[in-house]
Parts: sequence; C-alpha cells; structure tokens
Amino acid sequence: MSFKERKKKIVVLCVDRDADIRVLNIRTPIIGFNNVLKVATEYALRRPEDADANAVFAALNVAKRLKDEGYDVEVAIITGDPMDDLKAGIKIKEETKEVLEKTGASSAIIVSDGADDELIIPIVSSLTPIESVKRVIVEQSRGVEETYILIGRYLRKIVEEPRFSRIFLGVPGLIILVASIFAAIGLIDQVVLAALAIIGFTMIYRGFSLDRKIAEWWESSPVIFVSTILAVFSIVLGTAYTLLMVDLSKGVLAWSQAIYVITPFIIISITLLLGGKAIVKVIRRDIKIWHEAIGFVFTVLLFKILNVTAGILKQVAYTSPSEIINPVLSSGLFLWLGVTIGVVGFLTGLFTLIEKSVREDILRKRALTRLKIRAKLKRLKAAMKVKEKS
Repeated sequence: MSFKERKKKIVVLCVDRDADIRVLNIRTPIIGFNNVLKVATEYALRRPEDADANAVFAALNVAKRLKDEGYDVEVAIITGDPMDDLKAGIKIKEETKEVLEKTGASSAIIVSDGADDELIIPIVSSLTPIESVKRVIVEQSRGVEETYILIGRYLRKIVEEPRFSRIFLGVPGLIILVASIFAAIGLIDQVVLAALAIIGFTMIYRGFSLDRKIAEWWESSPVIFVSTILAVFSIVLGTAYTLLMVDLSKGVLAWSQAIYVITPFIIISITLLLGGKAIVKVIRRDIKIWHEAIGFVFTVLLFKILNVTAGILKQVAYTSPSEIINPVLSSGLFLWLGVTIGVVGFLTGLFTLIEKSVREDILRKRALTRLKIRAKLKRLKAAMKVKEKS
C-alpha cells in the first residue's frame, strides 16, 4: 500500500449489536485506544465468559498492529439495542456517524463476535467504505466438562437476554399455561391443537417480522392502529357470534339469519375504520376528509342493502324455484343499489369541485401574499437607497 493510502485514517469498529457491554452503565460510542482498553478490561472482569470481551480485545489488537505498520488508525465500540432489531440498526447507524465525525476516518474495519453482528455491514457501508471484516471465534476445549460449561453459558444467555428469552421461555411458558387451563376446564384433548396454534402464530409473527411492522404502524398513526385493531376485533367477534347462533348447513333461511346477525358488526367495523381516518385528517387539517364523510353515507346505505338482501333470502327460502325472481324485484334491492351509486357519485363530484375551488383559492391567496411581500421588499430597498444617498 502507498504512503498516501497509509495516511488515510481508518477506524476499527467493534460491533456489539445487542448492547451487552452497557451492563457497565456507560454511554456509547467509546472512542480512543485507551478508553476502549479500559472498557474491555472492566467488561472482561465483569463477564469473562462473554464473546463480546474477546471481540473488543480483538479490535484493540487490530488497531495496534495497523498502527505499528504505520497506518493512521483509531478504534471505537458501537452498540445496538437488546430488544429490537429495528432500533438496533438505527442506533448503530447513529453511533457510526458520530464516530466518523469525531475521528475524521475515511474507511472502517469491522470486528464482531459472530454472524449476527455482521448484519450491520450494510448499515456501515452506507456511511463509509469497509476495508475488512474480522469475525472473532473463541476457541473452545473439547473436554466434556467444558462442553457442559458452554451449554450452561448458552442457557444463561437464553434466560438473561430478552431477544432469546421471548422465544425459548415465553412460547413454552405460554403453551404450559394454556395446557393447564385446558386441563382445568376438561379440554385436555385439545391441548396439542392449541400448542400447534401458538407455535404457528409465533413462527408467522417472527417470520414476517410483524413486530417491526406493528411498531412502524403504531409510530406512523396510533389512532388508525387502534381503530383497525378494534375493527378486526368486531369482525372476528361478529363471525364467531354468527357461527354460534346460526347453523349455516340449514340452507338459504340460515344464510338470511346469518346476514341479519353479522350486519351490525360489519357496520361497526367500517365505522371504526372511517372514524380513525377522519380523526387523523382532522388533526392534520386534511381537506380530503370528505372521503370519510362519503364513507359514512355509504355505510348507512350498506346497512339497508344488507337488510334487504337478508329479507330476499328469507323470502326465497319459502318460494318455489320458478318464482325466485319475484322476491328480488319486489324487494327494492335494485332501487337501493341505484340510490347508493347515485348518492355516492353525486357527493363525490360535488366535493371534488369544492376541493378544487378551495385549492385554487388557497393558491390565489398564496400568490397574492408573495406579491405583497415582494412589493414590501422593493419599497424597503428603495427606502434604503434614498437613505444611503442622503
């Protein structure tokens, strides 16, 4: 490597994604050879069996070797978050930026204690070039006693670290709790199905990263999040209640009763969703709140259409196949469908024209305001020139 390349500053980043090192009650990032050495020593004394201690000393070793070879090098420790992968990524990015600003480094070498920490490579590479990645693998003795000790350490990790304990302790604990409740109420034969349902839900929850998506959804709009949860609950409750009250195997009459029973739950769900969106738009002063207003009107009309449909099915149950068309024509269903389309179409057109007019008025006022400001600035400039001449 040339002399010029050797003089470019490199920072050796020791990555602790799950922030184990924060048991020392220190603020990260830790920058500087002596500061990192002090932290490494304290952490090794506190947790000599933890791989993160080896990773910190490995980072110090890399920095020392490069410095001895004439490189301009600095070493730092950055950490993530023990609970949330999303927050861990955000924190690592923030700390990497801070390290780069304080050290003035133009590239980085990453040192980690395993593949899990190396997930941050894309984050660091988006901020600075990565020269190399060093993965620290702790050598283990092959003795039986050491194997038991190692297993004990991993078990302790499962108990103490939230990201592992939620899966390895939380899920089995929930299964045991459900099994005991089922046994108490005499449903012990359903325990296996309940356990499979819990495991399946957990796999879907973690596999599709629903925890992250729910957190992002909550942060973007808590009102819509709550209204959506309540709407889903209403639909689920309505479906369960309908299945308990109505035997759908009894034909058309049963389906008519089912529509009567579930219609209020459907209307409540739609109202909750529209209400949540309307509240958000009122808070944001969004002119498009008329979308929700039309939605409420449609919901009222939908209630009538569903009741009419249920009435048709009830009449069909007592009508011969050759006369099925008569209940449909006499029910007024097509009239209500036409009214719904007409009302929604008319209101949409009306509110679209009103929105367009309001927007044009706002743009006109903004243009007049800008012209007034420019005129004032011209008058001020003219006044200043007159003063300068005088």
